Amino acid sequence: MTSNTPTRALPNLPLIGTWVAALALLGVGLWLLNSSNASQVELYTAQSQDYAAYLGAQTGTTVGGLLIAVGALAIVIAAATQAVAWSIARRASQADAAAPAEFDEDDSFDDELVESEAAPVDEAPAEQPAAEQPAAEQAEQVEPEATSTK
Repeated sequence: MTSNTPTRALPNLPLIGTWVAALALLGVGLWLLNSSNASQVELYTAQSQDYAAYLGAQTGTTVGGLLIAVGALAIVIAAATQAVAWSIARRASQADAAAPAEFDEDDSFDDELVESEAAPVDEAPAEQPAAEQPAAEQAEQVEPEATSTK
């Protein structure tokens, strides 16, 4: 027995997690890049000789840029995953809509044999007149012309 009651669609938690992680990576990368660049600007304008702080700011800029790249890649992956999931859900809903609404619940079958008059198997079909024969058969019946050599 089938049920035609629509089911409530559950949220796709892994997909939501992918979107959240992608946006978090992008946000942290932007923040780290901006703060590290600001630190480098301070070190340059103060003409500081603190190389450890300078290298730390440079590392932060590099890591921030990499986080932005990974975040952008994660957004592309999340968008592609969402498109595939949406396409699958749409096809499933179309298949559900195309399914029959009701099934015949009557399990009784008509077991009576229906006797039909069938043509006897051993009889060969009558030959067709030449006008009704297919072109391929007519071509076989035509004798090939003799080729003459001079």
